[in-house]
Amino acid sequence: MIIGIITVHNGQNYGASLQAYALVKKLRNVGFDAYLIDYRAPKIEERLSSYRKKEKNNSLRNVLKNIRLECSELLFNKSGHLILVTKRFEEFHKLILDTHSGEYHVCDEMSVLNKQYDAFICGSDQIWNPNITDLDDSFFLRFADESSKRIAYAPSLGMRSDSVSKEMECKLKEKLKYIQYLSIREENNKDLIEKLTERYCQTVLDPVLLLEKDGWQDLLNSADNACPKEPYAFYYPVIEQPELEKFAMQESRKRGWKLVNPRLIPKYAKLKGYTEVPKSIVGPAEFLKLLVNSEAVFTNSFHATVFSSVYGKELYIIPLKGKHLSRNNRIFEYLKKIELTDVEISMDCSLLHIEESHFETVELVLEQERKKSMKYLLDALS
Repeated sequence: MIIGIITVHNGQNYGASLQAYALVKKLRNVGFDAYLIDYRAPKIEERLSSYRKKEKNNSLRNVLKNIRLECSELLFNKSGHLILVTKRFEEFHKLILDTHSGEYHVCDEMSVLNKQYDAFICGSDQIWNPNITDLDDSFFLRFADESSKRIAYAPSLGMRSDSVSKEMECKLKEKLKYIQYLSIREENNKDLIEKLTERYCQTVLDPVLLLEKDGWQDLLNSADNACPKEPYAFYYPVIEQPELEKFAMQESRKRGWKLVNPRLIPKYAKLKGYTEVPKSIVGPAEFLKLLVNSEAVFTNSFHATVFSSVYGKELYIIPLKGKHLSRNNRIFEYLKKIELTDVEISMDCSLLHIEESHFETVELVLEQERKKSMKYLLDALS
């Protein structure tokens, strides 16, 4: 059976790329021909281009943005660094992409893929988050023929169900009709999906957890060595969080660690006070290698949290506030799922600190959850 997977992979996001890799690899490991469809969602492409281009109207906000872009270019060669990072991501995606079919930019273009694939999977990650994808029809497999298997694997709404508007509920209800096999990543969204569809929806693991540790070893072996020689901590904010960055710097100094942030341009990192920068351009493989070899992880990222639990890393999280509050949900729901002992998991805390020893029983929990998730996937594909 040949399987096409559609997810968000083109935003230069480490977690999104690694979950796509994991799902493709797991399916290949159990005997399927699986490929990632190179779909460039308009909403995401638009957001990416807006970060990089100068604004034409002369509002104060746009003038300040243009000045910031110019300064970044003059001081740090931002565009040059971005080109190298983009190339590293593209090299990584070649491991899993369907390189024969080219790129797609609208849903209807992908109807030609029905001749090539027997089944389509949408997921994982935040493909059903309207703020990211605008509930793009492609992520509900509207291009697939009814004769094809149409499977949702671990998509995320990116928000709690009580944050979903009535308008969004109506849109979801209509779009979900086309999915044959329903699953969701966050338990909090399960009841909502079942209410809208009047069908069963299974909660399953994020794809990165379908692979055991040894399943990542080939990728780690292929990564350039971006790791400092001296002990270091790993700081990765998917959303910039000054209080977490300040705490990470203070804690690292106190414990004699260097501090590495894979997102920063090296010159800018040094200007901000970082004592160490990655030794090479950081793509998804280098990102994982940096995390795995670190002494501790400071993050507000779901996938960095997940990998920290798998590799038993000392972990620090400061819950996000304000408009990003809902992002905490998926992290804290996952931490509750893995049944940490002697750790109070609360989004109301000012700082969550999990020591390595608290992750010792994680694999036992994940082994059972992995079996459930794979059963769902294999039953859907049978």
